[in-house]
Amino acid sequence: MALTDDVTSCLIDNNKLFKDIIYTAQYTATSANHLGYNDSSKHNSSSNSSNSSNSKPLPPCFDLKDAYRTQAFATTTVPHDIENPSVKRIQRRLVDKFLLTMRSFISSLLSLPILALLVSVAIYKTTVLHLQSSGDQRHHSMDEKKEALDELLSQDETYYIRRWGYACDTHQVLTPDGYILKMHRIYKKGPPEPSQGAKDTKKKPPVLLGHGLFQCSGAFVLNEEKSLAFMLVDAGYDVWVGNNRSIAGFGHISLSHKDHEYWNWGLKELGVYDFCSMVDHVKVHSQVDKVAYIGHSQGNAQAFVALSLCPEIADSLSCFIALAPAVYAGELVKNFPLSLLIGLNDWFYTLLFGNGCFLPIMSVAQQIIGPKIFCFMAYSMFSYLFNWWDHHWLRRRKAKYFQFTPRPVSVRLISDWISGWGRQGVLLYVQSPPPPPPPQQQQDGYRATSMTTTTVSSMPLPLSAVGSKRKLPLVVFYGTADYLVDGQKFVEKVQTCNPFPMLDLVHVERLEGYEHMDTIWGHDNHITTYPIILDQLSKVSYP
Repeated sequence: MALTDDVTSCLIDNNKLFKDIIYTAQYTATSANHLGYNDSSKHNSSSNSSNSSNSKPLPPCFDLKDAYRTQAFATTTVPHDIENPSVKRIQRRLVDKFLLTMRSFISSLLSLPILALLVSVAIYKTTVLHLQSSGDQRHHSMDEKKEALDELLSQDETYYIRRWGYACDTHQVLTPDGYILKMHRIYKKGPPEPSQGAKDTKKKPPVLLGHGLFQCSGAFVLNEEKSLAFMLVDAGYDVWVGNNRSIAGFGHISLSHKDHEYWNWGLKELGVYDFCSMVDHVKVHSQVDKVAYIGHSQGNAQAFVALSLCPEIADSLSCFIALAPAVYAGELVKNFPLSLLIGLNDWFYTLLFGNGCFLPIMSVAQQIIGPKIFCFMAYSMFSYLFNWWDHHWLRRRKAKYFQFTPRPVSVRLISDWISGWGRQGVLLYVQSPPPPPPPQQQQDGYRATSMTTTTVSSMPLPLSAVGSKRKLPLVVFYGTADYLVDGQKFVEKVQTCNPFPMLDLVHVERLEGYEHMDTIWGHDNHITTYPIILDQLSKVSYP
């Protein structure tokens, strides 16, 4: 990859610094392993004990600040292409190789028939549902007839960025534990448009977009010219879309994705390492002190994890917009087949799925099966499992969506979701808030809120202490038909016994009839969601 002029000019001077960063990342992961930090401290007795006992230890937030935050800025002075071509698989004894191979074989032997059965049932139920609703009137029928005939089906999000008149730079970010993340910075093609005034000459602050579980940054550029990322670019913001580890490549400075050690990560690493690394990277490249963050589903969950474990990250954020906040579980966790997965014995869960990539057959199928056939299979499976459908989508876009969904994740990550969100009803690593005060105390200590919403009446918010540090504005969007997560419960918890004291809930948007994916893929987002996002971003004050 060709180096930009600014990178080339400082590469020689910063060669030693780059080596220090690599050493720091290796030291952080290795020393933590030797020191015996245990990542199972946040798990209760119902957590996946087999995974926790074998999980890669994670250093505490103190180590993160000392070993990473003080040096993270230096990654901006090294080449974007920092993958290590010399990475080799871990050398093992013949007996160990045999045991690992047998475990993988047994997991595949057990999981593949179950997956095939679930896909068959999902296809049947999805087909019946569509036949029953075939006579329904779709309010967006005119948009359905609009065909993007010159748009290809691709698994490269940069293609769609270019196709709709934008350009992007690809960045690679090194995490403290050695993973290499891929980010895209999106901007308009060609020379800047002539400004109409002095205020228009300065570009607006940066906005970072975070994707959900099994997804990638492509989720924000697939709605053609009405995509969320493009809307923000058109509004003048410095737009970045990020990818978690393993999502846009298996880059690591010392581990191969063919070894199970590579996959030894979960929600904590996504929050404390990936999220914080991307925020710091954007700050440096955009030359700002704060970044606005918009996260969908797991994209906001990992930010909540970071705020819970490392609350100092709030100082790096100017605004936090949570689309379909994935903190409290919806009613869907009580229904089959999710209830069956959540109720699995810990030992059997590990036997069934192994300790590496979660159901890697999904990524293989995505590569070898035709896009439209795979779209039908994947949509049937995900809608059956998670109860999100295409009622608010343009169906012609579905084949694009499932070229970017699913993406590889770790077995341990799914175990973390099961341990907290599935079994306890609340996101793992989020501190349990104290009980709400008695009614009389609420009346004395609370005031009317400035929060606005188009569908819900104003509700009381806690009164901030006089002279206290300015809190991070939080904006929440959730759908009334989202049964995967409970947005209403999250809003009520934040208003009464806030588990995130550094957040100030300033706006809640309750979207009637919206399901889990509709806040980013809905055909009418440019009416229901985007104007409110822009309005809230415009109210953010920067130092």
